[in-house]
Amino acid sequence: MSTIDWIIVLGLNLLVFGYGLIRSRETRTNLDWFLGGRNLPFWIVAVSLFATSVDSGDIVGVNGMTYVEGITTLTTWWLGVVVGYVIAAFFVLPPMYRAGMFTNAEYLEYRFGPAARVVSALVQVQYRTNILAGIAISLQLTLTLVMGLDEIGAWIVVAAFASMATLYSARGGLKTIAWVDALLTVVMITGVLVLWNVLWTVAGGWSGAVEKLTLKGGAELPGYLLHIGVSRPGSPDPLVVTMAWLILGAAYPIVNHSETMKLFGARSLWDVKVSVLMASGMTMILMYFNGTLGILGRAVWPETLQRPDQIYPLLVNEFLGPGLKGIVVAGVIAAAITTYEGIGSALAALCTRDIYARLFVKDREDSHYFRVSRWVTPFVVAASFAYIPFILRYENIAGFFIRVTSVFVIPLMTVYLVGVFTRAHRRSGIIGLAVGSAYGIIALVGSGLEILPVWFTDKFAAYAWSIVATSGAMILTTLILGRDSERSLAQERVGGWLDRSRRGVPDLVDSPFEARGRSVPWWAHPNLWGVVVMAASLILVFYVFW
Repeated sequence: MSTIDWIIVLGLNLLVFGYGLIRSRETRTNLDWFLGGRNLPFWIVAVSLFATSVDSGDIVGVNGMTYVEGITTLTTWWLGVVVGYVIAAFFVLPPMYRAGMFTNAEYLEYRFGPAARVVSALVQVQYRTNILAGIAISLQLTLTLVMGLDEIGAWIVVAAFASMATLYSARGGLKTIAWVDALLTVVMITGVLVLWNVLWTVAGGWSGAVEKLTLKGGAELPGYLLHIGVSRPGSPDPLVVTMAWLILGAAYPIVNHSETMKLFGARSLWDVKVSVLMASGMTMILMYFNGTLGILGRAVWPETLQRPDQIYPLLVNEFLGPGLKGIVVAGVIAAAITTYEGIGSALAALCTRDIYARLFVKDREDSHYFRVSRWVTPFVVAASFAYIPFILRYENIAGFFIRVTSVFVIPLMTVYLVGVFTRAHRRSGIIGLAVGSAYGIIALVGSGLEILPVWFTDKFAAYAWSIVATSGAMILTTLILGRDSERSLAQERVGGWLDRSRRGVPDLVDSPFEARGRSVPWWAHPNLWGVVVMAASLILVFYVFW
């Protein structure tokens, strides 16, 4: 990279780091750290949700997937994440929000007992540290292939950026993260659009890309790369794959506390719902530009890559000149920082409230748990680096994520949904988690040893089987032990600091209009915009790109 590129990369990220440290001074209480003071407006929540959901692993790793699998990969964001956001904000989160809860794992104790709460926290730590490891690899690839650093130097820089993000997020928590994400989002979006515009011109648009892809692999290659409803050779039926991407994407906002933490910080239930709809629209639009870079790269890159994850940094290095290259690299780093800060603080919240305060030190002063949360954040981020050797054994970053997510995450999502929508017995939660996770482990081991049928262990089919195993165990338990009685989550008590902190949460407001003595106007009603967003999602997947 040129001197101007280095100035852009370092200047923009040092600006963000400084801004984060300044904002972190405003965090003075546990309510600020865990819930952002519970007064965040919908637009800042939406931008923060979006910033965490599209990380550098998505920018680099997803393009590695679209380079191989094609545009069907984007079903996760175009359909799955949208459906998950709507289910989470309109059905799953409201009872937690009304009860003044700080984490989504907290809900499971009141629904299925303390064991389910602790398991939820542990699963999320496993799930999200996996993501952080993928981000580290994507950054390392960018630094070596674009910035020209050697392997050891690149890992040192990755660790430095992770430390920077961890420092101000540990100090400031959600109150700082939400506002810093707004600045980082601008940098990230700019980087993606700059590269896409250049590649679009080089490829000659979609028609030029189709022509180049046809020359490389015949009509079959652009057929499955550019259409969700066309199977890649050796892949399951398109509907099976689409269902898997839908389940994977939906699990993200339902299970992932780095998203629900931000929604808990919204100033009203109206803001919760509108923020996810805005974030859904932003995600669908940006992932079109981001995810199709892998397909355009397959068209214009002269050779086949042994590791598809390299396509993004190689395109940056090959087709961008001085200045533009720095903007794009700064965008990748910005995407990484938003996720390091978001996941780091969310997992620290889970470890502090759902493990440390629930099981070990139950009744200390607020300042004690405030310090614990701050100290846990860097330890969580550091632990994520242990996943790196395992991910590097896979063809690409996303491939490892797909394979391991069905083991624990999908059973956990199923337990949340069954808990919200049914009166399944209290004991069924932990039993369902055990059975669903057992299937996931069997499928994971069986696929590697090739001792079980492919239809039972295939990475896409595993998502549906995981739901069947978990929900089936919960239904059977309920049939034997009987349905659970309805309970008010707000009246349940576990004692100590956890209860004291919940009592300090501000009273619920349904909407900012209500605070001004007005009802929500028809044009601002979340249900209306929910229909619009869902319709756009379905049209995009099953009509435009099917």
